[in-house]
Amino acid sequence: MSLLNNLQQLCIEKGVSVAVAESCTAGLIAYKLTTVSGSSSYFKGGVIAYQNEIKTKTLGVSRSIIDEKTEVSAEVVEQMTKSVLEKFDADFAVATSGYAGPTGGTNKNPIGTVFIAIASAEGVVVSRFVFSGNRQSVVNQASESALDLLYTKIKKQ
Repeated sequence: MSLLNNLQQLCIEKGVSVAVAESCTAGLIAYKLTTVSGSSSYFKGGVIAYQNEIKTKTLGVSRSIIDEKTEVSAEVVEQMTKSVLEKFDADFAVATSGYAGPTGGTNKNPIGTVFIAIASAEGVVVSRFVFSGNRQSVVNQASESALDLLYTKIKKQ
């Protein structure tokens, strides 16, 4: 069975719902979740917060945090995931922000750096990854890692 099928089965068995807030993955996580028939039984929806204006106005991410830490930071994805969890009244939420390339990046967070947050009522867990390859490869790796982290988090609860 694929990760997506396993994730759907787990969500249905546990009776939990999922929402997403995506930046660098630009809706790919939501797309992948909905490729499995019956995903509407647990997937609520999401926000593609590609620009910082959407992160601040729609998701309530602190402008000062973005200015201080940049939009690619643990603090930003934590706020994104908490917001989407609440706005969609979901049991679990996923958020992503990163530098997919070929431009962007900093010395601290080079191209390929992606922060992924998973939130639930129990709190938020943020992971930092540095993926390699071209833009599409980084985005694909980020979406797969996010789905894997989500599955692991739901399975533990």
